[in-house]
Amino acid sequence: MRYGFMKWLLFFVGAVLVYQNRYKLLNMILGMKFLRSIAVRGFMKVPGVREKFVQDLF
Repeated sequence: MRYGFMKWLLFFVGAVLVYQNRYKLLNMILGMKFLRSIAVRGFMKVPGVREKFVQDLF
């Protein structure tokens, strides 16, 4: 029982820390060229996003 409580407590504290530093983490991740290209490819697969960008560009 104690192990389960500690696991959930650590998970909650980690989630709060990630939430508080989400923009710093995002900037760090997107600062890496390889991860940035993966993020852009994934974002462009969202329905409607690619068409909207192409429409705005031309």
